[in-house]
Amino acid sequence: MAEFKVPSHGTICWRELATKDLPTALEFYSKLFGWTLEQSKVTPMDYKEIVMDGTAHGGMMAIDENWGPEPPPSHWSTYFAVTNADETVEKIVAKGGSVRVPPFDAPGVGRMSMVADPSGAGFSIIQFVQA
Repeated sequence: MAEFKVPSHGTICWRELATKDLPTALEFYSKLFGWTLEQSKVTPMDYKEIVMDGTAHGGMMAIDENWGPEPPPSHWSTYFAVTNADETVEKIVAKGGSVRVPPFDAPGVGRMSMVADPSGAGFSIIQFVQA
């Protein structure tokens, strides 16, 4: 597995592509940027980690039937590390932001939430499991 160090609070720490055509995306980005894409050992789902110089910087996953009857279009997400996902969501709402997906546990990864700032710009937060 690629190296990954738990980042400090407020750090931009992960980039993730959710796509309706994972095989094409894997080929496109690996050829475009020379990325190594490896199956994650953290989750059993088909999730490819973006590995550069032995370090995981992000991941890619398919948008499939599990996303519901009206899945979003393919998109990139940015994750910010937080020390407590639930407390951070409370602060986001108190400061005028909104919650798109309430905090949930991702086994082996941590607790995360999809949120938006007051202007509607979406981002995600993640409280990593401490090793």
